[in-house]
Amino acid sequence: MEKIPCEYIIWNVLPSIRKEFVKSLKKKFNLTQKQISEIVNLTPAAVSQYLSDKRGGIKITNEKILREINKSAENIYKKGEKKLESETCRICNLLKTTDQISENIGHLPSSEISCDKIICKDNELFFENIVWNILPAIRKEFAKNLIKYNKLNQKQVAEKLNITEAAVSRYVSGKRGLFEITNKQILKEILISTNRIAKGDNKTVITEICRICRLLKSTKLTKDIN
Repeated sequence: MEKIPCEYIIWNVLPSIRKEFVKSLKKKFNLTQKQISEIVNLTPAAVSQYLSDKRGGIKITNEKILREINKSAENIYKKGEKKLESETCRICNLLKTTDQISENIGHLPSSEISCDKIICKDNELFFENIVWNILPAIRKEFAKNLIKYNKLNQKQVAEKLNITEAAVSRYVSGKRGLFEITNKQILKEILISTNRIAKGDNKTVITEICRICRLLKSTKLTKDIN
């Protein structure tokens, strides 16, 4: 299943960055797992998993990136948690320019998955906000429209959106995708996207989800997410 670029970042890239931060902090400063957990805002159990390579998505092999990760770890160690987010985003942006990552974020160019810090809240990373709040809201609207206007059943909707039937059921019943999209112009665009998805393939789904996501960010409606 081809992931939305933001989802690939959340599930693969960010864990890999955190793993390298943890390993660098351990190697450079000989910290305990508890000390590391406090610096990178993780549980000691998570730190242990990163150190033992039981968690951490992809393996970062680019030597230049690894040197930059070491610099980031030093900044985080010296300046504390306040540097954690900015250094994570810095390394993430560097990784997105490498072949190792770009070939795995779908068919969209890296310029279409750039960060927009203005909609981050409470030190959450931008992509986490997108994945946990915005994408479910968009998929919910797509699922409802495909059933209402395109007369598809839940199994067909699941195939079109590349998700499970159980997920479709939760979207339709309002149990998933709690953020409500109310902007009339955005809803019109979602309907246009829905019709394209009904006629298209998996790449169409990714393109249209990202298109609506960009429209939502431009309205600043995402600032209302709690």
